Amino acid sequence: MSVRMAPRLPLIFLLMIHRVSSAGWGVSYSLSHICALKNSSVIMNCTYTYPTGYKIEKVFWTKNPVKGKEPPDLSEDPEYSQRLQYLGDKQQNCTIRLSHVTQKDQHMYWFRFITDKPDGKWTGYPGVTLTVTDLQVEAHERVTEGHNVSLTCKSSCTLTDRASFIWYRNSQPLTERRDRNNQLLLQSVRREDAGRYSCALHGHTYISPAAQLNVSYPPENPVISISSSVIMEGDSVTLNCSSDSNPPAEISWFKGGTSVGSGRIYSISKISSDHSGEYKCRSINEHGEKYSDAVTLNVMYPTRNVSVSISGAGVIVEGDSVTLICSSDSNPPALNFSWFKETQSSSVGSGQSFSALQSGRFYCEAHNQHGSQRSDAVTVTVHPGADRNVIVIAATSGGLFFIIIIIIIWFIMMKRKSVKTEDLTMKTNDLYSDVSVHAESLSEPDPVNDALYASVKPSRSRGETPESGDTEEIQYTAVQYHRKKEKNRPEEDECQYDDIRVHQHDAAERKSNVQTVEDASVIYNSIK
Repeated sequence: MSVRMAPRLPLIFLLMIHRVSSAGWGVSYSLSHICALKNSSVIMNCTYTYPTGYKIEKVFWTKNPVKGKEPPDLSEDPEYSQRLQYLGDKQQNCTIRLSHVTQKDQHMYWFRFITDKPDGKWTGYPGVTLTVTDLQVEAHERVTEGHNVSLTCKSSCTLTDRASFIWYRNSQPLTERRDRNNQLLLQSVRREDAGRYSCALHGHTYISPAAQLNVSYPPENPVISISSSVIMEGDSVTLNCSSDSNPPAEISWFKGGTSVGSGRIYSISKISSDHSGEYKCRSINEHGEKYSDAVTLNVMYPTRNVSVSISGAGVIVEGDSVTLICSSDSNPPALNFSWFKETQSSSVGSGQSFSALQSGRFYCEAHNQHGSQRSDAVTVTVHPGADRNVIVIAATSGGLFFIIIIIIIWFIMMKRKSVKTEDLTMKTNDLYSDVSVHAESLSEPDPVNDALYASVKPSRSRGETPESGDTEEIQYTAVQYHRKKEKNRPEEDECQYDDIRVHQHDAAERKSNVQTVEDASVIYNSIK
């Protein structure tokens, strides 16, 4: 016995289709696959045929057929009843429209019709496959200012409806231009181009989820704001640095050239005058840095450290005055000054300086708009007028004494000058010196034997040779006079000069003090 195996069901099914089709049964779909945009409407076009002699009683679309069960009619399904619209007829057209499609609508759909005869039922396999997609914006997360960037509107499948794309930035349309290009090109991007971008198809209500485009740029125009316009000593002050940058910048604080803190906010509690000065903030990120303009913290405080200084001595004579000056530390500077005497309740003067004419203890009060403070008292002593005369006399005597001292010094100097002059004269007159006179008991004057010079010896200065002397410049420095005893001597034996010693002085002395002896007629008898 031979056993014949039954063919598989799909093969039998195909044979049946082929046989029915050959008899005039069939369904034709214009598209076997449709990619529809989420929340859009889909039209499935189809036509069908059946043999002559049959009458169409029912037409409908179904999905997911189950073997052995009658396929369900989608128009009776609550999920489709409000969205499915049959556009065909009961003759040849079987087109439908499915509205507001969602991801749940992704199935394979078939058209089925039933005739008036028991064997007149037909399902159009393989049907239409529906894919539902959404839109996504693809873009670089961050782009640097000045660069180009391209954004793409993408879907999970190729949309059947080739409609033009619309782009939005922060929910506002970028342009009214419509085209089929799913890309948006931004050239030389600016910081103003940053935002949330989304896309859509023209004629469709669906808009893609937004994608953030970040445009990076260095810090620009950091600005400092101060919590209070008037700052009093002891207050709390907050400085805030705002800076436009992407990514957000790191903030540092500087007072002058010294770093004093970091962070967007810089707080000072119980501020003092030491905090006064210029402050700046620095904003820095990976693309650059920028400093803010300086702001000045001007800390106000009342007057303090008030003191009085005396211009000149604190002791004066009657009729004169002493000037007292009041100084203080305050912000703003003190403009009002009042002067008081300790023994009086009312003020005795005003202004930063005060002229005291009488003895007493004086103090001042300095005022600004935030407060006042008084100084310690200083003592001023005024002497009577008699004391003043004493002072004048003492001053006059002191002046005379000083003049006398000057005169004495002048006299001494002139005396020294006179002595020097005498020494010079003596040197000049010392041409004829060292003269010794020998008197030998002269009984009476003897005109014949009156010898003027008796022993003259020439002598040269030390260091000179005989050749260096000038006979006409011989000086007579040592003359010895001798009185002879003989009274009657012959005239031929008479000599006028004997034993003459001549001293020759230095040339400098000769030139300055002694004139050259020009008379050569003198007869010298014995010169040694």
